[in-house]
Amino acid sequence: MSFFSRFTNKLSVIKYDKYRKKLNAMDKNLAIYGQLIIKDYHKIEIGRNCRLNDFAFLHGGGGLVIEDDVTVSAFAKIISYGYDTRDWVDNYLIKEHVGGLIHIGKGSWIGAGATILPGVKLTGKGIIVAAGSVVTKSFNEDFVVVGGNPATILKRYTKS
Repeated sequence: MSFFSRFTNKLSVIKYDKYRKKLNAMDKNLAIYGQLIIKDYHKIEIGRNCRLNDFAFLHGGGGLVIEDDVTVSAFAKIISYGYDTRDWVDNYLIKEHVGGLIHIGKGSWIGAGATILPGVKLTGKGIIVAAGSVVTKSFNEDFVVVGGNPATILKRYTKS
């Protein structure tokens, strides 16, 4: 292994350990593949054996719980905080924010480029969010694929 390879590998370990420390996941077997964008680390709770891929965006402002064995694919966005639009006529210039806890259940897979919005709870086991989908409501059914904009159930998996 060349000096350059050893040096860049060492830098990668340091960078990934920084993410693990901030997410309180040093002993949770968290796999990180590439650069991440994470806001409000202190409001994010992450389980064991999770995988976070290139440019995943995690916003913990409103609270974010990620259970065990979850994969967040490249460019997926989990946004727990945003503009308050309930009274937009009065708020459109002020742009106050509101948050909503997001909960992602055990074994879920968030596809590439998918967006999960504030307050969504994916509490079923093994939920797949299709690539590019926008999840605006909660799903509590095990082993389903949700997708589209807004996301709906596209497929159910059962044991054969």
